[in-house]
Amino acid sequence: MKELKRLRIKFVASNMVMVTLVIGLAFLAVGYFTQYRINADNERMLWEAAAAEQPPAPFAEEDYVRVPYFILVTDGDDQIIRVEGRYSPGQDSEMLQRLAAQSLSSAEDGGVLEMYQLRYLRRPLESGYRIAYMDTSLGDSFAQGMWRNLGITGVAVWLVLFGISCVLSKWAVYPVGQSMRREKQFVADASHELKTPLTVIMANAQLLTEQEPPADRDGARWLKNIVQEAEEMKKLVEEMLALARSEADIGKQIREKCSFSDVVIESVLSFEAVFYQGNRELISDVEEGIRIRGDEKELRRLLGILLDNADKYSPEGGRARVCLRQIPGRKVRLTVANTGAEIPKEKLEEIFERFYRSDSSRSDQKGYGLGLAIARSVVERHQGTIRAEASEGENRFIVEFKTV
Repeated sequence: MKELKRLRIKFVASNMVMVTLVIGLAFLAVGYFTQYRINADNERMLWEAAAAEQPPAPFAEEDYVRVPYFILVTDGDDQIIRVEGRYSPGQDSEMLQRLAAQSLSSAEDGGVLEMYQLRYLRRPLESGYRIAYMDTSLGDSFAQGMWRNLGITGVAVWLVLFGISCVLSKWAVYPVGQSMRREKQFVADASHELKTPLTVIMANAQLLTEQEPPADRDGARWLKNIVQEAEEMKKLVEEMLALARSEADIGKQIREKCSFSDVVIESVLSFEAVFYQGNRELISDVEEGIRIRGDEKELRRLLGILLDNADKYSPEGGRARVCLRQIPGRKVRLTVANTGAEIPKEKLEEIFERFYRSDSSRSDQKGYGLGLAIARSVVERHQGTIRAEASEGENRFIVEFKTV
């Protein structure tokens, strides 16, 4: 059932939104905290290296962390007089001088030389500066790998949880599906059982009206009301049965082919007298030779519902039009439009629900709000789509099917 499919989609979507937020926040927190600790440790070790008066021995016992760094000591003229540290920067004096010049030209005592992937910290001496440099390439590589691994792990976890959510969605909506199936079965059974007593009531009432008229006017009026209300009830029961049968058939493949053009033309012809009596204009523009896989009886019911709807909600002197055209993608589009009060945009989806009645301006019309629900079930059984639009004082129902 389409309702269950929508419910499953909502269940999975809500779960995955929550999962995405939790995974995203958790992994971002881990990543940023790790990177913050790395940067803080680098700053601390750089300060220790810059503050040391003598370079420590390469394998001294007190060394608990070994990092690649070197120190440039400059004189009062910003010339390098000594190179210290555990990391050999090479013998290129010009490059070392450029490093020192860039470090000394900065207004800050510390920073990063992106071009060389070096972090520096300068400390003033009595004459000149002591500038410590630390290689950041290893830390940058670690950070990139960390973010990449976190991303891959996050995607993998997300996909696993998505699969679990899809499986759990079946379990979660199963009771709802059972309830909906029981409800639809009850409607179908109740409609079927009500049909027989209603037929008996109508037959007896008709016989009474055909006999000698009752002794008083009240009796005649009561008989007329019985017949009238029984006919309305019979119509409701038949619509409920049609809806139940149509929904039960959704998913069953339709193999027979039919001329949809002929169905539309014949339906329009049968409604011309109805529109004429209501002082309304009915215009049709039907492309010939369009064939689809479909049940002619159900397609005629679809056209009857849409044309009856256009007749009901068109004002006197109004206009309705029916257009059937083949469109790209091996599809056919049927448009049934009528002038009149526009359906509110927020109601364009709700009007296809069972027993839905619109605002008071439309609810004074006869009907039980089942017509468009039946139309939608017919379209879905034929693997098509139906939607409503409203603009410029016109309401349009657009149906699309695949052609053969």
